[in-house]
Amino acid sequence: MWISAIALGEIQFGLSNSTTDVLRRREFEQFIARVVRHQVKEITASTCFCYADILRRLWDKYPPPSDMPKEAYLVTLGVDINDVWIVASAWEYGLTLLTQDKMLRIREVVPEVTFECWI
Repeated sequence: MWISAIALGEIQFGLSNSTTDVLRRREFEQFIARVVRHQVKEITASTCFCYADILRRLWDKYPPPSDMPKEAYLVTLGVDINDVWIVASAWEYGLTLLTQDKMLRIREVVPEVTFECWI
């Protein structure tokens, strides 16, 4: 099992944003350093190409208005930009993406990635 560097950042933010318990945060950081750090898939130049291809596919299937910023348009589609990065990473490494998130629009345009939910 692997974890995307983007997902790890989201987890770290969630923990730092949801608790003031310094001991809990320190335990999490130690766990990351001991166990998870070796399971992190880095973002590479190849990831960037996958990311760009996913966005291009979204734009082809759902053409945006010319005057709307990219991030705002993605929100109207129900697409989180970090999800695009996470899917790009799974695609690059040929991994099955475990997620509870729907990611409907992304799933439509990236049939190369298998999505599963084990919860």
